[in-house]
Amino acid sequence: MSHRVVQLSDTHFLEPESEAEGGFAYDTAAAFEAVVAHMDTETVDLVTVTGDIADHGRAAQYRRAADAFARIGAPVNACPGNHDQHAVFGAVARPNVATSRVIHLGEWCHLFVDSSNGVLRADSTGNLVDPDAYEDRLHTNGVLGAREAAWVREQASLTSADHLFIWLHHPPAPEFPLSADEAYAAEWRALIGDLPRLRGMAGGHTHNPSQYEFEGVPVFVAPSLKNNFDIEARTLLPPGYGVHNFADDGTVESRIELVDDPAWPRHPYGRAVHALLMGELDWDTFNEIVARKSAGS
Repeated sequence: MSHRVVQLSDTHFLEPESEAEGGFAYDTAAAFEAVVAHMDTETVDLVTVTGDIADHGRAAQYRRAADAFARIGAPVNACPGNHDQHAVFGAVARPNVATSRVIHLGEWCHLFVDSSNGVLRADSTGNLVDPDAYEDRLHTNGVLGAREAAWVREQASLTSADHLFIWLHHPPAPEFPLSADEAYAAEWRALIGDLPRLRGMAGGHTHNPSQYEFEGVPVFVAPSLKNNFDIEARTLLPPGYGVHNFADDGTVESRIELVDDPAWPRHPYGRAVHALLMGELDWDTFNEIVARKSAGS
């Protein structure tokens, strides 16, 4: 027996007429329609959404996402990203999308990890909440934290499944400087040795669809619906999704599907954008450059 999972990531849903965080972006609602029309959901056992469901973590954005996911025609399960907000995600994201943390399919145990868990703090009642400043969550490239790492170890030891697969928003040590964080990668290096049945990980966050290995474990990075970048060609990429086939022998076959269409042209992007993506500019400097260009145009 095998099963197939379609992965969406970084859907960044907005309220109508709202502007995406970070400026230049696709119309994510239109991108979602194009991606769903492109999918073959008849042979899909599960659709995963690996974070940044909402662009600003607002309730109206989650309601729009839930309405959209309800039309996919397959079970949907999600985990949060750095653009999401903990309390609102838990309260609003559930009507048409599950947020189960452990799903067993065949010989596989799928864990849904909160790769922003390390930024959460306990309030006066002991409940976990986001930091006081939303930006302290937004501007991170992953903070697993001791609490989440312990949960992963526990679940990996409890499952009777032969194979383990991890879904999360932030892939560790991506080949993409803007989205990499050495402290986060170190958290996973300390953890992976305790996960002998781990066969792979899948995330998003980078807006740079790719596949690479981390500590001998394959990592699959799905496209975004907001914007995607081809670093080598220095062009934008169309929106898309990932398709993963899980076999009982523990192997995973994965591919990236992009919606190649004139509506999503592969335009070159500018030098400042490339410098930002490569970690040569920070966001503040980049935004200053954009403001100066806008003022001069």
